[in-house]
Amino acid sequence: MKIVFVLLLVCSLVMAITAEDAAWVLNAQTSLSKALQKAKKEQKKMVLLVVVKDGCNWCEMMVHKTLSSKNIKEALLDSVLAVVDLSTPLPKEMHAELTPTMFFVDVKTGNVVQKNIGYDDPGGFLIDIVSAKEKLP
Repeated sequence: MKIVFVLLLVCSLVMAITAEDAAWVLNAQTSLSKALQKAKKEQKKMVLLVVVKDGCNWCEMMVHKTLSSKNIKEALLDSVLAVVDLSTPLPKEMHAELTPTMFFVDVKTGNVVQKNIGYDDPGGFLIDIVSAKEKLP
């Protein structure tokens, strides 16, 4: 039994995603400042900042199952996505202790309009996107 547990643990660590990998998979920016610049240039209203941690299986599920979902991608067409590591310095209002943490940021003000902590399936996260967009000016 211990061997099976160790094998599962090793496999999960090997499969766990890094912030750079997640950004590549999602075609996302790798910093909040780059995402805000891109959003302003492309006249987008919102940045979705996703904070992940190496070895976080919930982060991997958020990236591969939820954020890679066709419906989620369509809902975020008017937004810019950024993925950063938990150790990345961020403004204090964007402090994350748990991963994944998602911040919906108003491009005009740079303020967080909504914060989500933890994994959410595509259906639930779609509701969160709509809710965040309703809070934008």
